[in-house]
Amino acid sequence: MKRLELEEIKSRKRPLIVATVASVCWSLLSFNAYSVTFVLLSAIVWLYYYLSRTTLKTLTITRSIDRERLFSGETLTLKYSVEGSRFISLSTTVFPVIRGDREYFVPKESSFVLSSNGKREVETKMTFRRRGKKDLSGLVLTSKDPLRFFSHTAKYSAPEFILVLPKVMNIDCFPLRLRELLPGSRSDFELMEDPVDFRGIKEYEREPLNRIHWNASAKIGKLMIKEFGYTAVSNTILYLDLNLSREIFARDVWEKIRIDYEEIAVQLSLSLVRFTYGSGGRIGLVIVGDDVLRLSSLGRNWTDFAEVLADTRGSDQGPQLSEIIEEDLERFDPATTVVIISMYLGEDILPQLLKAKSHCSRVVVIIIPFNPRDPWTKRTISYQMLPRTIESLKRRAALLEEEQIVVRVVGDNQSIQEVLVDLENR
Repeated sequence: MKRLELEEIKSRKRPLIVATVASVCWSLLSFNAYSVTFVLLSAIVWLYYYLSRTTLKTLTITRSIDRERLFSGETLTLKYSVEGSRFISLSTTVFPVIRGDREYFVPKESSFVLSSNGKREVETKMTFRRRGKKDLSGLVLTSKDPLRFFSHTAKYSAPEFILVLPKVMNIDCFPLRLRELLPGSRSDFELMEDPVDFRGIKEYEREPLNRIHWNASAKIGKLMIKEFGYTAVSNTILYLDLNLSREIFARDVWEKIRIDYEEIAVQLSLSLVRFTYGSGGRIGLVIVGDDVLRLSSLGRNWTDFAEVLADTRGSDQGPQLSEIIEEDLERFDPATTVVIISMYLGEDILPQLLKAKSHCSRVVVIIIPFNPRDPWTKRTISYQMLPRTIESLKRRAALLEEEQIVVRVVGDNQSIQEVLVDLENR
């Protein structure tokens, strides 16, 4: 819980000034009971004006949040406690001020009457649709005169930040090769599972019927399958390219497209990291953005990747993916699967892909030049036109699939999940 400090108070009192001047002039021109009544009314409103302004300076406002990290789409709850009105009642409205990179979120306001020597608690719920660090420091409290002669706007602040992690996609499959055998484990080359190493059971999800654990299914009341340990692990290096390629000419247009691409590419990368953890594999993540960041799964949880990806940004003048792959060729080995996620790749990347394949087991390239279709929506008529360089890469890469260089371009009428299923079934 944090206490908010007053930063500034701005008052709007022009209607009160006009009314006061009018009542004084009236009393000077015609001194009677009516004019005196309006002068006294103006004086009372002025007294209320100064008392309310003084009260706003002495309010005690505290804030608490229910978490410091959350995933995009989850709900954050903020609680404000307001007390300290000693002499008068105030009609107030509270506006939480939320600032975040590319976040245009307007929290819902809360109105209440703060009675003298009273305390009010206000709860606000909000959901963020974009990842990143969000600034919750500010709060705006407004108070208006019941007669609308004046209003006060007070700004309070206390440093408070939360980290919104990327949303995780539901991924059921991805072609990660199990090539690096674990020493001392019994090997089945087709399944890469050890039937002696029984790990547990989980709910049935379209697996073969011979995997069903019938005794456990009868006790629990739903189909459960057996889980075994792996005799081999996948070793994956994932490249997340967030920068604009030097091949792009209409850079202003693609710079705007890149903002939405970043969100999708980061979500896909985190989902692949979690999928790899769930399948018992190893993964290294290379983020090509403003800086080149490298993360290894050794000693890390998949949520550690989420924290780094939450505040990662691309650039229109940053390092190029082809240069990074050229530098990393010696890091690959025959047990490695190289996965590349990018927005725009042309034929110039082919030499690096061929070199990478000569050092590793498989190269998988996923290009996302458009916003993909959500998996729960229906297909529509597509009018997409791929840039000429991407179209050329797509045609040439079709000849290289037998060499385990697989390129997929996600169309505007496709979902990410459909592309991944296509990769798995190729």
